[in-house]
Amino acid sequence: MSGLTLTPLDGADTIGGSKLLLEYDGLGVLLDFGMNFARANRYFEEYLRPRTTTGLLDHVIMGTMPDVKGLYREDLMHPDLELKGQKVDRVDAVLLSHGHLDHSGDIGFLRRDIPVATSAMTAAIVKASQDSSRSEPGREPAYFCERCTLESRGAKLLRSTKGDLLGRDYALLDQAPTDDLLRFWNFLPSSELSKRANAPRLVPGGLEHGLDSFGCQMMPVDHSLKGASAFMIETSQGNVVYTGDVRMHGLRNAMTRDFVAKARSAKPYLLVVEGTRIRKEGDIDKEPTRPNATEEEVRESADTILSGVAGELAIADFGPRNVERLEIFLDVSLKAHRKLVVTPKDAYLLLAMHTVDASIPVPGDDMLVYNSPKGSTDKYEEWIVEHVCVDSLVKPTDVGKSPGDYLLSFSFWDMKHLIDIKPERGHYVYSSSEAHNEEQAIDFVRLGEWLKRFNIEPHGFRIVGKNNKREPVFELEDGPLHASGHASPADLQNIVREIDPDVLIPVHTENPDWFETTFGGERKVILPKRYKAIAL
Repeated sequence: MSGLTLTPLDGADTIGGSKLLLEYDGLGVLLDFGMNFARANRYFEEYLRPRTTTGLLDHVIMGTMPDVKGLYREDLMHPDLELKGQKVDRVDAVLLSHGHLDHSGDIGFLRRDIPVATSAMTAAIVKASQDSSRSEPGREPAYFCERCTLESRGAKLLRSTKGDLLGRDYALLDQAPTDDLLRFWNFLPSSELSKRANAPRLVPGGLEHGLDSFGCQMMPVDHSLKGASAFMIETSQGNVVYTGDVRMHGLRNAMTRDFVAKARSAKPYLLVVEGTRIRKEGDIDKEPTRPNATEEEVRESADTILSGVAGELAIADFGPRNVERLEIFLDVSLKAHRKLVVTPKDAYLLLAMHTVDASIPVPGDDMLVYNSPKGSTDKYEEWIVEHVCVDSLVKPTDVGKSPGDYLLSFSFWDMKHLIDIKPERGHYVYSSSEAHNEEQAIDFVRLGEWLKRFNIEPHGFRIVGKNNKREPVFELEDGPLHASGHASPADLQNIVREIDPDVLIPVHTENPDWFETTFGGERKVILPKRYKAIAL
């Protein structure tokens, strides 16, 4: 195909689910291929999920995966599934901006011969996340077990074969893989610990440096997840810039400023930009629920709280994979003479990231791993607890006897551990995003009940009665405790105007109209629609 075409397969008018097909000069690349939580949450929840034995069927029928031809693994095509959408002629690679699931979570559905091009850190994150998660069709960005079709009670089902796990090729655009990363890429806890002689083994995909003949440049940016990057693609129509998720107020904001400067110097024809924090009312002057706090302000607030609760149980909840926030709480815990305690899953992720960047903290003298009683243990957890971090474990009884010695990195899903710790009182420092839907709000109400049951004071939110029901209110009484991973409306204006593209296409936003209102008089703004190809 000649010319330049952008087709949003998903993520055109929602936050997340980014799946953008860019076709240019006879090539085709996907800009991310993430899970659309907003669309999935319309139909599914924790106990009502797509069936694992039907492959793509449930996802396509319910609209949570694009109805297109030519993209998907053949072994996930259920006999009852008939794709009716457009045919994708060619996809040479996925340009993966970072490892959050709304950008990477559906890569496992793609044909195995489609490689992923990303940063070394993102490659380590997506593999570690898969190693430590339950196996589902599609949630397999690094490797998968092929399915075969069987018949049960007159119905066709897709079942995993007993063959080896097949890896996907990854191209690292920022550096050659380290020896440690290569070892991790070839490692699988279940294979390493299995006592069966014929247990499936990982056949890893290639892990190479660079991506030839694509005219693609990756540029690191600041986000709430390390390894995040933007991309610039050279085409005969002009340079195309895709921001991925980006912010200007984090500890590594210099990376975003460097990206903006490089993008501007390239005089791009097209800028595809995220707009997560553009509220539906589109009023940039209206004060949001939380101001544009910085990570340094979060550090100061957390330090103030912990310095005033000596001897008492302290819990910090800062969201999954936010290692920058973990580093902040590690610093403030040491200052308060506490040791940060992480879950085995977090420890596994940190060790994976450490294979790329030796400055990433791992369990040791200053960081411990929580060793909770369990009836059964996942293989990654067994690897962490019984092989890697044996000398860095802390038990519930240890925390219960001396709560002032630790800072627990827990979330709502870890509240059951309080039953074993038996605290008399304590503090819960919430340092993550607000509730974005009714389901999340209900979880906060439940969290409030757990904290009240164990006499634990929340910081960063409280539960109030409103309109004959209880709901969370997020407040700044203790100072800012969360910094967004996304640029504010004011920063987005500066980013767009500094890069100065001829054409602007907003994605990853619920209010694309704001971009037309804000920038329409300065440059061409095209509002994307799902499946509608934009010829440029």
